[in-house]
Amino acid sequence: MNKDSFFYGKHVVFTGKLERMVRRDAMQIVVNLGGILDNSVNRKTNYLILGDNDYNAILKGKKSSKQKKVEELKMKGQDIEILDEKTFYDLLEE
Repeated sequence: MNKDSFFYGKHVVFTGKLERMVRRDAMQIVVNLGGILDNSVNRKTNYLILGDNDYNAILKGKKSSKQKKVEELKMKGQDIEILDEKTFYDLLEE
């Protein structure tokens, strides 16, 4: 674990299909950096990593339920952010 990592001690949730890697691998990287994975967005969530929703025939580019939940919690004052896939990779390189 890397205590200097951006994700160290942070609760992270993934949604959508990642372009550059399998989600399971991305999740393992977060764990290796000391991050905490959650299956769903909740009051502890710090970051939602947003992949592509176009793969999902039902969503077709619309917001996922996880993304809507983040926006709702953010409006209520929770310190929570949505990171796109490119930003996620950029943060891994820091």
